[in-house]
Amino acid sequence: MALENSRVAIDVAPVRSSPTGVGTYVRRLVSALRTQDGLRFPLIGARAGSVFDRDGLAVASRFRARHYHAWLQRYADGDAHRTGADLVHYTNAAAPLWARVPYVLTIHDLSVLRHPRYHPPMRVATLPLTLAAVRGARAVIVPSMATQLELARLLHVDRARIFVVPHGRDAERPAPEPGERRRVLDRLGLDEGRFILTTGTLEPRKNHERLIQAFTRLASADAGLRLVIAGAPGWGSRKVLRAIRQAPFAQRIVVTGYLPERDVDIVTAACAAFVYVSLYEGFGLPIVEAMAIGAPVVTSDRSAMPEAAGGAAVLVDPRSPASIAASIRRAMRDADRLRAAGRAWSAERTWSEVARETTQVYDRVLG
Repeated sequence: MALENSRVAIDVAPVRSSPTGVGTYVRRLVSALRTQDGLRFPLIGARAGSVFDRDGLAVASRFRARHYHAWLQRYADGDAHRTGADLVHYTNAAAPLWARVPYVLTIHDLSVLRHPRYHPPMRVATLPLTLAAVRGARAVIVPSMATQLELARLLHVDRARIFVVPHGRDAERPAPEPGERRRVLDRLGLDEGRFILTTGTLEPRKNHERLIQAFTRLASADAGLRLVIAGAPGWGSRKVLRAIRQAPFAQRIVVTGYLPERDVDIVTAACAAFVYVSLYEGFGLPIVEAMAIGAPVVTSDRSAMPEAAGGAAVLVDPRSPASIAASIRRAMRDADRLRAAGRAWSAERTWSEVARETTQVYDRVLG
């Protein structure tokens, strides 16, 4: 069955009104799939107030459960079946245990399996659902070779069923006007080029505590430097917030909470260095996005982050605050070269390419 004569339902339930992480991946994939002429991708599980409502997209079914996994098991397969779908793309590492409609599955990482201590017990409890979903999938999409290797090694999945489709950069995000940029920086109390930035949910895996320790080393030698932590509180964030309050230079640490995408772009463009020293990632999309905007990047030397960085970032041992501090100094000294290298690397991968390679997986399964 050729893809152009088929209907592929897309699970968009991970996209919330303020999308991050998996929600960002789904939103950008759907946006890019819309440009694939003649192909039909009904959206299932859309949440009220999500970007799909704001963009006026035709939604085949709504999210109607308290939790993602409850929706998956009770409604998702029926919703997909009613659209006449020949295939479903479940986008967040789980699928219905009893599915009439065949499916492909995106696995973003194996963090819950590799590092359960970084996650709340409820999320760890869903691991059997992920294992069952992998077994039932016609194909598994992953964002990196590192995740492909882990999936094959830890879950004994045939590598012929695993397709590496790295994330892209958003080519359509316009540069902010100078006045808009100034307003955002003024609101946050920031001076251009005088702060280090990290983004992401406040949670143990993101390694904020060691970054704060590294910043203490830098702040003692640079009286004007600030650290900006942009992200919503997540599971385990109390420990991070306590570390901020107890830091020697706590008054120079700015915690913004969740920032809209536009504001993130502005502070990224204005930072002295973008630092993403997570302990584990299946890809590391913020790395690529920061490079596309023109920030010099420091990131971790493990899991998939070196793949995401493509040789255009300073790599560091994320468990060493001293090494993180030294790497930030290096990035600020070498900022022009890193900006140029990052822009060149990030330009090689767009969401249109992600959509094209994803539809190739659909076509292979349906063919």
